[in-house]
Amino acid sequence: MIAILIRALSISILISLVGCGVRGALYLPSTPPAPVAPSEPEPKGKLYPPLGSSETTPSSAK
Repeated sequence: MIAILIRALSISILISLVGCGVRGALYLPSTPPAPVAPSEPEPKGKLYPPLGSSETTPSSAK
């Protein structure tokens, strides 16, 4: 029984020492800087009509 535990422990140590096969130093990858916030707010209703507008309803497109 003790021989089985010793073999299991040695195999688990061997597997943990082998690791995943990644070579080189471990490091955290550098992240790009966050984009700058716009200086002006996004225009509302210039590209698309605002909600509740009756100009582009599907019933009037018939």
